[in-house]
Amino acid sequence: MIRFKLRLRAATLLTVGWGVPDVLGADIVHARKLRVEGGGASEVLYIPGSSVKGALRTAASRVAAAYGFTSCGETRPELIAKAHAGGPCDVCRLFGYPGDDLSAASRVWVSDFNPVGEPRTVTVVRVGLDDRTLTAREGVLYSMEHLLPGSEFEGEVRVDEDARNLVPLLLLAIAELRTGRFGRRSVVDARIVDDGVLDGAVEARWRPLLGELRSWLWEGVVGV
Repeated sequence: MIRFKLRLRAATLLTVGWGVPDVLGADIVHARKLRVEGGGASEVLYIPGSSVKGALRTAASRVAAAYGFTSCGETRPELIAKAHAGGPCDVCRLFGYPGDDLSAASRVWVSDFNPVGEPRTVTVVRVGLDDRTLTAREGVLYSMEHLLPGSEFEGEVRVDEDARNLVPLLLLAIAELRTGRFGRRSVVDARIVDDGVLDGAVEARWRPLLGELRSWLWEGVVGV
């Protein structure tokens, strides 16, 4: 198993939604989970691993073809099966796809991302938009809880050894994640922490990219 840490830093106001609005006083709040310590329990902010994995899969699909990898670009099971008539695409081989065969299982595992330090939040009142006209909906307001830029979270990523040849695709997805949208229209930076482990997992031509991913992209732009 190839393992490394991945850190995420909010480059803008960040919200990964959670479905419990009333308790915390905002209509849309950031995800929380229970932490048990010293015989008591408390709620802590976090980013679900499923959200990170889903964002990485989407990012991988966007960039795969440009770098010699394949992507079926499908999300519906029946269309994926049709697209895989000649064999699964690289994105599905890495992230998994519907099917009873063991070959359909995901080859990458992403843990939940826990906070580094104590992220601070702010609640902002926003105007609802009409999806058809993209204009403000009269009389529609909602409040959203955001984490402030600079908030950091860390999780672990694991890749099966039999998917070693797809590690470069995962690196490309992480790079693409840093310039796309995450959560509720937020932007996050990402940095790999691996103590050199990934040097032996990729060919020399991918190491410049790996080196870049070991540093923040938005360093000096986002205030901590």
